Amino acid sequence: MYVQNITDRNFLLLLGKRIRELRKFKKLTQEELGFLIGNSGKQIGRIERGEHNVTTSMIYAISLALDVCMKDIFDFETTKNRVKNQNE
Repeated sequence: MYVQNITDRNFLLLLGKRIRELRKFKKLTQEELGFLIGNSGKQIGRIERGEHNVTTSMIYAISLALDVCMKDIFDFETTKNRVKNQNE
């Protein structure tokens, strides 16, 4: 079975929405979070809008800055977006 590419737009939108929720809960601006992880607020905005396929290292840095476990960042519902291989 072939799994759709990780750049799946829906997943990135959900991940970005979750990061935004956690950031706002901690009462941080995009600029403040960007500063805490050594990045820019513009980059945080792109992540939150699902425009950037964020690395695991950056997710780890975000989790440290927000003082949450990485599993909390991934605490959102997804649908299975699987495309069957033609050989199946």
